[in-house]
Amino acid sequence: MTQLSNIMHKEHDGFFYVYFENYDDDCNCKWRKNSENENVYNIERVDILSEFRRKGFARVLLTDAIKRIAVECPQACIEILAKPEEDSGVTVENLVAFYESLGFEKHLDLKTYVNLRLYLDDSAKPDIVYDYPLYFKYVISNKDITSN
Repeated sequence: MTQLSNIMHKEHDGFFYVYFENYDDDCNCKWRKNSENENVYNIERVDILSEFRRKGFARVLLTDAIKRIAVECPQACIEILAKPEEDSGVTVENLVAFYESLGFEKHLDLKTYVNLRLYLDDSAKPDIVYDYPLYFKYVISNKDITSN
């Protein structure tokens, strides 16, 4: 892989950034700690200029962000939303495949976007039945229908 530039780090307005030197607005990964849920971190954006896509640079930035989160909280749950920008040429499927290659798992698939999670420690992973937001709406109501 060709080196884009040095990897830099900064904090600004409660967000943390990993970025390539001289490209802090164009090639970066932005995240923050979730204020409502302990041990949950949200990757807000991963931006890569179109001419630098498919060259491994997003993987470098995201991997660095994950390592930094792991140092702060080894039992973190990292959430990311796979939702491409319009006219980017990137599909939801492209994003999901990329994030899954880094260990993220689908949490909620709403077709136009997918919420994914990465648990840094499997012992922190909740029981999927109770973690799924629509469990009681669909599973319980379907049991009522099928038991009659």
